[in-house]
Amino acid sequence: MMNKYILMLGVTGVSIGSYAAYAGNSATMTVTATINHDVSLSVTQDLDLGTITINPAYEMDETEWSYSDTGAISLDLQGAIISAPDATVGTFTANIPNPSACNTASDSCGGLSFLDHITEGIFGEKYAGNYCKVIIKYSGNDNIFKVYPDYCQMYRPDKTSVGSHSATLTIQYTAS
Repeated sequence: MMNKYILMLGVTGVSIGSYAAYAGNSATMTVTATINHDVSLSVTQDLDLGTITINPAYEMDETEWSYSDTGAISLDLQGAIISAPDATVGTFTANIPNPSACNTASDSCGGLSFLDHITEGIFGEKYAGNYCKVIIKYSGNDNIFKVYPDYCQMYRPDKTSVGSHSATLTIQYTAS
């Protein structure tokens, strides 16, 4: 009986030792995947503010004016601004998952945002306090978005140079 017990104990020990050796011979592998959205950003119309006529001698507080999403001036012109036409609203397409998440009260629209606003350079000398804050709005149709000034400000008409000026506005998509 003792021989069988020692033999069983020996067989069990070899089995446990083999299992332990097998269990210690393992590895893990990291599996990665990158998920991307195909937003296909494409500009279809540049934003054009037209010819803005100013009074460079105006020395009061800043003058503000704004545009609607159709490009029409939505506030009365005053102060440094003598005339300003309706703007040609910028448009672009973007295939984003939830275009209706646009919020015109912010700079973000369903994951779309500006990398840079139209700053003072659009009106000539930089840092003169002259700028336009632009927003993105979903047009409600075929992933078409509008870009137009929420408002523009002319703080220093004396620092605004005559001539044609342009600036770039970079739009990016960030998945949430």
